Amino acid sequence: MKKFLLLLVTACIAFTSYSQDKLLEKSGRQPKWVNGLEKDYIIVTGTGPDAQAAQQDALTNVKKLIVSSVAENVKSSSEIKKEEANYNNNVNIFLEKFATSTSTQSGKVPFLQGISISKVEEFYWEKHQRKDKSVYFIYHLKYPFPEFELKKLVSDFKFRDRQLTEQLDSLLAQVETVESVEQIEKNIAELKSLKDYFMDGRVDQCNLGITRYKSLLNSIELVEDEGSLGELVYYLRLGDRRISTSKKPNVKSECARVTSIINNKSNVTIKYDYENCYEDPENNILVKYTFAGVTVKKPFYFDIAENKASIYVSDPLHLTAISKDEENVVGALLDLTVISKYNSPFTVEKVVLEWKGLPPVIIDNIGQSFQGKGNHNLKLNIDQSIKIADTSTSGKSLAMISGYIYYRSDATGELKTYKMYNQSYTTDW
Repeated sequence: MKKFLLLLVTACIAFTSYSQDKLLEKSGRQPKWVNGLEKDYIIVTGTGPDAQAAQQDALTNVKKLIVSSVAENVKSSSEIKKEEANYNNNVNIFLEKFATSTSTQSGKVPFLQGISISKVEEFYWEKHQRKDKSVYFIYHLKYPFPEFELKKLVSDFKFRDRQLTEQLDSLLAQVETVESVEQIEKNIAELKSLKDYFMDGRVDQCNLGITRYKSLLNSIELVEDEGSLGELVYYLRLGDRRISTSKKPNVKSECARVTSIINNKSNVTIKYDYENCYEDPENNILVKYTFAGVTVKKPFYFDIAENKASIYVSDPLHLTAISKDEENVVGALLDLTVISKYNSPFTVEKVVLEWKGLPPVIIDNIGQSFQGKGNHNLKLNIDQSIKIADTSTSGKSLAMISGYIYYRSDATGELKTYKMYNQSYTTDW
């Protein structure tokens, strides 16, 4: 009520100063209520260069007086009910600040949106001229504002304020449980809206919440899940849990052509054609998202030789007799090293050794599997008879053998053959 009287006194002082200027026109006989007080009414004065501006100024003053009245009553009722001082102070600070910027912030308080010139019960205006010949209007409004309306506004405001505080608390609590990027973005937007509404310590809480949610976006990782050459499957990880998004990523590759992007429930599948790619360790699919201004990206590297299988032999083959007689080795051990060009797994199925003029030695049903680039040792038992005189390397500086190694790509199932031609070898016979 103190604020109400202060505005009234200010209006009276202003009116006294206006009375010194020349009166040019008025809307009628000056009513008794002008610059006075009446129960259940707000009486205000507004000024402006024309009648419309003066009227709008007066209506703004109505809003300020209503806000001040609500502020006083919220404060008073809070003290009577011994509510938390923090809540009381917050509401009071909010309404104090609000009263100084009603024209720009009235949309934030629902009860002020209904205040309009159509509800004015009576009005009176005057047109004055100053000594410098400039003209201005004084506009008086008598606006109905009964006690029950004030109580209703106080109740509505406190109810709305508590609703928004509960909304803020809920948004802050969800930081640890969000399950999607869209939920994070939605909560950031709601916190920004609440930040515009609040004018107290809750603004800091909104800022903290926005910071924490943006920190979540910065913490999102793209993790390869499964898939194979030509198909990348990955998921979004936040801490130790998966997080989803309905957004499609921005995908780029220097050589591969992306053919489809599919958002699954728990991961994302990107299919691509690598036909135009060369064998290069830098081949990759770059996946990038932008969430609320935060960029999350990762290059997923792929090897076009992933499914390829290719082997060769460069080191000498070593043959060791297990059993023999004067003319033949009737049991032997073959020790050879095969070299794989690629990481792809392969399985050796059969080895054939050929000496000129002798029947081939065939070692079948081998079924030994290897994986990875580089050397792989293969030891095989030979149970065929081998003539000593025709195969021995004793006394020879260099002995050559030919043959074949049959192997299968585990990735594709393709059966391949490596031909040994004039391959060096040694024997212990």
